[in-house]
Amino acid sequence: MNFLSPRQNSADDAEQQECETGLLYKSPIDLLSSGSLVKICAPMVRYSGLAFRCLVRKYGCDLAFTPMIVANSFIQSVKARDNDFLTNAYDRPLVVQFAASNTEDLTSAAKIIAPYSDGVDLNCGCPQRWALQEGYGAKLIRNPDLMADMISETRRQIADESFTISVKIRIHDNLRETVDMCQKVAAAGASWITVHGRTTEQRGQPVNLEAIRLIRENIPIPVIANGDIRSLEDADEVFQKNSREWCDGCSRDPKQPRYVCRI
Repeated sequence: MNFLSPRQNSADDAEQQECETGLLYKSPIDLLSSGSLVKICAPMVRYSGLAFRCLVRKYGCDLAFTPMIVANSFIQSVKARDNDFLTNAYDRPLVVQFAASNTEDLTSAAKIIAPYSDGVDLNCGCPQRWALQEGYGAKLIRNPDLMADMISETRRQIADESFTISVKIRIHDNLRETVDMCQKVAAAGASWITVHGRTTEQRGQPVNLEAIRLIRENIPIPVIANGDIRSLEDADEVFQKNSREWCDGCSRDPKQPRYVCRI
């Protein structure tokens, strides 16, 4: 496999690896707990591969995600692993996003990837028809007990406590259902939750920021608000207006990376 940068599980972790610029990189949790604007290259199909991640890091990206990887294929096929995941010593901090429909697939994929990344993210937000038919993405928000089991078992099987396990979701029509789901996921050990403020059926409608705020007020872990933030200027505006909220912007322009900010 194209794994070139195993994590250092030793006392040297406290010092952290040096990146290409000579600066020490921070863990995802340290970044998201800093109180500062955090610039993140989020998952983008066909775009957020290694070359793109290296490029955005040179221009101030703090944390990068891989494109969504189908866990079942990843754990069964060396060819799939070689095609889907490439990294190097400077590609840090890095979160790997997986599509999975069951606990075994997610935990197995996470164990493979853990030495070469800083966390895994379970995609429970993809609304595409093929993903829903396979039980991936937004299909999972209809089964919060399964989501919680996937998170808790993955947390149990990864010995490194600094390794993050996060979730990306969409909201339900009934927001009480979404809050209950997020509380279950948080209790199961999720490091943070990214909330796309639209339902599975919605596409171009405005993001429901009040729904995201409601979720944030009812769970004890970080919440990242996703949607309708298409530039650093948008992110900074939301950052300045909301002192305790998180936001993640998705640009449909492939030349513009997606950003996350803590506000």
